[in-house]
Amino acid sequence: MIAIKRKAMLLAALCLGLGAPTMAQEAPADSPPVPPTFTMTAERLTIPFAPPLDTPLTYRLRFERKRASGDSVVEFDQRLTFAKTETGYDLTLKALSLSSEGQHFDLGDPEVLGQVPTALRVYLLPMVVELDSAGDMVRMQDWPALQDSLRTMPEAMAKLSGEPVDEGALAAVRSALDPFINASAEQAPALMIRGWPALLGYGGLEFVSGATLEGDTEIDTPLWPDPIPATLQVVVVRMRDGQIYLVQDAKVDDEALRMVMLSLIERIKSKATTKGVAALAEEISALSITDRLGINIDPVTGLPVTARITRSTTAAMPTGSKTNGEIITITRVAP
Repeated sequence: MIAIKRKAMLLAALCLGLGAPTMAQEAPADSPPVPPTFTMTAERLTIPFAPPLDTPLTYRLRFERKRASGDSVVEFDQRLTFAKTETGYDLTLKALSLSSEGQHFDLGDPEVLGQVPTALRVYLLPMVVELDSAGDMVRMQDWPALQDSLRTMPEAMAKLSGEPVDEGALAAVRSALDPFINASAEQAPALMIRGWPALLGYGGLEFVSGATLEGDTEIDTPLWPDPIPATLQVVVVRMRDGQIYLVQDAKVDDEALRMVMLSLIERIKSKATTKGVAALAEEISALSITDRLGINIDPVTGLPVTARITRSTTAAMPTGSKTNGEIITITRVAP
């Protein structure tokens, strides 16, 4: 039997690492891995997408979250299997194991699974996503059944503490789950799957090695109710080992960022319980948002070999910068 502390750690790690709905997430300032050597010729590159069929591929995903209350790291191994369809592929994702705070959990062990409430097991069962021919996620299969499991999650999470149900906390969890429960099967992959929606879907795109492409985009952030305008910059280069390296960086519009900063200050002041907290909010002199992606791409399959996704919000203060957010690092383990 798993000890109570170990069980609590498992449940907390599941909520963090497997994407169980929690409060809105941000992430810390960092840079994607810089390739040590690459060619700067004007080679024209086409990113392939030809994943090996019916062949299990194991990846290790690391989630590093930065908060004022302390950092947390969760790692879990995940198996990806691709099957060919008439319109593209079916991708099956299966969680294999999870590690947190020096503890390792084999998610294939019935004893471990027995400690997980039924409502949270939805994140441990295989998920099947339909992809188009370029690898972009189109829709989640069996989505109604997954939604039914999500509807039971608030009560299940409330029972974990063994304390009387806090109706206010229960209402907050239900509110956080509303976007998931009300989403369509087409919207579900971006909500339910961590990391992979940003790493797939580049098949067939053409680039000139070393050239910077720019375009308009929008960034979602919990600091502002609407998407924030940004400029997307993409650079693709050919590594000397043959791999293709893609860097994608979103630069937020300065005026939009100023409005977000003012809104953040007012929101902190309105919720402040002491004058000290309100005064601290006034000390925010600048705000920056990092939304950056770096992928080393297999030149044959078009799948990531390694990747890093960084999403962060940093506030400049007289005492130093305060950064909240998350870095997701993905590494192919086997084969």
